[in-house]
Order: sequence, then C-alpha cells, then structure tokens
Amino acid sequence: MRRRAVEDLRGCVRVLEAVHAANAYPMWWPADPAGWLSPVGWTAAWVAEVAGVVVGHVCVVRGVEDPLVTSVTGAGPDQLGMVSRLFIAPEARGRGLGGSLLAAGSLYASELGLQLMLDVVDDGGPAVALYERAGWRLVERRLADWTTPQGDRVPMRIYLAPR
Repeated sequence: MRRRAVEDLRGCVRVLEAVHAANAYPMWWPADPAGWLSPVGWTAAWVAEVAGVVVGHVCVVRGVEDPLVTSVTGAGPDQLGMVSRLFIAPEARGRGLGGSLLAAGSLYASELGLQLMLDVVDDGGPAVALYERAGWRLVERRLADWTTPQGDRVPMRIYLAPR
C-alpha cells in the first residue's frame, strides 16, 4: 500500500478495465479513464500492489456537499470527505487489500479532521460486506443521482466512517 504516483495511472486504468469487465464498475466507462481516477476535489490517492504490480486503487475527495450527512454529523463541505474510486483487480481479491486501501483513506481523513463518507450501489455485494466489516455505519438508502446505461436509477447506500 502506498500513495499513488502519476506513473501508476496506466496500471490503475488496466485494473479498472478488468473490474469494469467483471463487475460493471464503473457502470459507464469514462471517456478519460485516467482523469476519472482523479475526480474534482480529490486530495490523495493510494494504490495496492502485489509483486510490484498495481492491483487496487482508492482516493479521498474533499469539499463534499451532502445535506443528509451534514444534518447527521454537522460536517459541512470543509469538513466532509468521501472515499471514491475504490476497486481491486478480480484476481487480487480476498487478500484484504480493499480493507487496507479503505484504512489508508480513513487514516488520512482522520489526520485532517475530516468526517469520511462513501456511497455504494445497494446490491448486497462484496463492497457492502467490506464496509460493514470495517465498522462503517449505514445512514441512508437513496436512489442514485445518475442512471445506468439502461436508464435506471439504482439504489445506493450511504455510509459514515467509524470514529
């Protein structure tokens, strides 16, 4: 586990392609996958490696506006961060790498005094299990503000990091 470097983006995109093919994440393939890995507001990112090869990624975004999370926590955009772009290569799963990436982002947020949140598709899949095992607290279920390629709005879960 280490901070992401510019040189890692090519490997991150390779892993993202495999995750997209296996799990349809992201649901829409981005026009600029390397740019997608650095969303507006991102402040830090990490990669997981196995034998020197990038197999996972996560970033933390600051300046998040979410009225419900603000009402629950009192954290406004200057104090609210979001886990984003978390994925692990299909062949590298089951080694605790997702939890390690999540922990790296959580530690970073804690050091900055940020309340960390995340959203995840409510499909009962392994990502939901990961967050719940790690002690994240479900605070809301809502429909996504984006649509699938079929035009559907999917159910989402909103979680807060353990304090």
